[in-house]
Amino acid sequence: IEEMLGYCQREDVGVCGAKLLYPNNRIQHAGVVVGLGGPAGHVLCGAKNGVLTYAGKSNSTQDLSAVTAACMMTPKEVFHQAGGFGEEFQVAYNDVDYCLKVRQMGLLVVYNAFVEAYHYESATRGAEDTPEKKRRLKKEAGLFTSKWPEILEKGDPYYNVNLTLDNGDCRLRGQAEALPKIEDVQQELQQAEKKADRKQRRAV
Repeated sequence: IEEMLGYCQREDVGVCGAKLLYPNNRIQHAGVVVGLGGPAGHVLCGAKNGVLTYAGKSNSTQDLSAVTAACMMTPKEVFHQAGGFGEEFQVAYNDVDYCLKVRQMGLLVVYNAFVEAYHYESATRGAEDTPEKKRRLKKEAGLFTSKWPEILEKGDPYYNVNLTLDNGDCRLRGQAEALPKIEDVQQELQQAEKKADRKQRRAV
């Protein structure tokens, strides 16, 4: 909290986010790229923590367009001036929308690589795997696209235009995929949990 507060005390900073990890120490969040995999996505999601990533990106504190609200700090006055989280985004993209509103105010969004926490993504609300949830996600993606067409058209100013938007592993456009897909990371987690459960039952 002190690490994040250090940045939020600066007059030019409106938001500070953190590095979030899956239980198997793979990266869940190291910043958000607008236009990645759709309206917005987590860069380097699935990479191993502590391993040198593209330009040391996951291990370097830096300015970005957005960070996740799963672990975010923002000054109260900035939150009110920006209008808080848009209620039109019930689940998805409300944090990215908020960060972009803060950027419109001329303030910075900082990803602090030295603040680490474990995040069980969607553990309480579940995956986007039902027809109702998929319709809601599609609606919110459409709302985001219509609200922020300029940055989606020009590209995220904090992301190299030569890098792919198909995957968050920061490979060059057209290169073979390097990082595991999120589905593979989730499957790896499930297998590890089952293995730990079997080991615990044998111990009992």
